[in-house]
Amino acid sequence: MKRYYFIGGPTLGHMDEFRRRLAACGGPPAGWLVLPHASGDGRALHLVEAESLEAILQHLANFEGIYAHDDIVEVRSPRR
Repeated sequence: MKRYYFIGGPTLGHMDEFRRRLAACGGPPAGWLVLPHASGDGRALHLVEAESLEAILQHLANFEGIYAHDDIVEVRSPRR
């Protein structure tokens, strides 16, 4: 598994549709931690453990046209 982070959320006026689609696909995938901004602007920090960037994009495709995100950044695991 790889680790990633990005900031994203539904575009203006699409929160209800976003919630409907999210419920329809069973919520965030396992390994996703979503931390909403304290400002309540609808955007959130996403901390994701996924097999690949493509796996993240596949989930986000459920929200095409109503969701925007910044760059998805892979995080290197610290050396132990």
